[in-house]
Amino acid sequence: MIRPRSSRLRFAVAAVLVVPAVAASTFLAFASDAQSSSKENGISSEARALVRQAISSTGLISIRLANDSAGQQPRPRGSAVIVRSDGIVVTNNHVITNTRTGRPYDEIYLSLSTDGETVSQTSRYRVKTVLINKDYDLALLRVDVDANGKSLSPSFTFPTIELGDSRKIKLLEDLFIIGFPEKGGATITINRGVVEGKDILASWIKTDARLIHGNSGGAAVNSQGRLIGIPTKVVADEQPIDRDGDGFPDDSKRYGAVGFLRPAHLVAEMIAQLDDDKRPPTGMRSMPEPSPVVTVRGVVKAASSGKPIAGALVGLVALGETAVTESNLLTWGSTNGDGAFKLNKPVPPGKYTIKAKAIGNEPFSGDVEIGPSTPTLLIEMISTPPR
Repeated sequence: MIRPRSSRLRFAVAAVLVVPAVAASTFLAFASDAQSSSKENGISSEARALVRQAISSTGLISIRLANDSAGQQPRPRGSAVIVRSDGIVVTNNHVITNTRTGRPYDEIYLSLSTDGETVSQTSRYRVKTVLINKDYDLALLRVDVDANGKSLSPSFTFPTIELGDSRKIKLLEDLFIIGFPEKGGATITINRGVVEGKDILASWIKTDARLIHGNSGGAAVNSQGRLIGIPTKVVADEQPIDRDGDGFPDDSKRYGAVGFLRPAHLVAEMIAQLDDDKRPPTGMRSMPEPSPVVTVRGVVKAASSGKPIAGALVGLVALGETAVTESNLLTWGSTNGDGAFKLNKPVPPGKYTIKAKAIGNEPFSGDVEIGPSTPTLLIEMISTPPR
């Protein structure tokens, strides 16, 4: 039996009716206010120095095809980050994958900066793909040889970036995007933004920092110079405009865009997978398929009488979270007249904290393990003593 922090929670098998979910803002009414910090205009000299250090481990990815002419120079494709000194590199899978064949390009190169600004052919290396996660659009590469096919000295080490704890990143924290956008040429480009939001279930960090084509696979670092995420995609807010009034749009206007980063903890998981795999490191392989997600269903009843509680608000947060905020609420719903609920978003199997609130009852909080075989949850709430 799971011990909740208040009221009682147990499993029961019961028929559950699907009900419309309430607005997330309504559910958050019982939560404490999210803490946030204002965006600073300045940045300390110490932070600048730490961010600059990350430049040395961020490189330009370029590719060649097998049928390219002998004199054909590699074509720029995006950015990448060295995450281990023995030459393990992370980038986006779409950066190194040929869309026609669905496989990595025939030749992939990583070029680093020698002066902190511009990449050079003297610092170009041949890399091979060793691990791919298509679901998260991430790929790990390993430096094979230099651009001339010469093996590197066993004692040679690469500048590397430290992985930050992307799970603990907070809203409005500073982020710095480092990479080689297509319109930036062969020189490094850095721009600054903040964390605009987090999608824990879909594994995204959202930012207002400017992401340009070619930034994909680069580094998003915090003010300590630690890797927080990998710039992966941009979603633009483009609205159609009907200028001549004929009812058909003849133009569009872009009002803004949101940049999406893959959190650095996914990179750490891939590195761990690479280390655990005992097969030869030169062979390419893929991450295992993710576990199926689970829809959370349950019933809320009064602990004393067993009667169903209608209109109760139920939500799921990460294990151990004590408060509910807009950024940490994973999925939510409300009970119908029979006390039944179905949370609005499925979640991966794992341990979570479930919370509930209903008028005339004490707030409920308890830990629960969710899996494909989890039976219907039964939440028993304790009524509030009359004043």
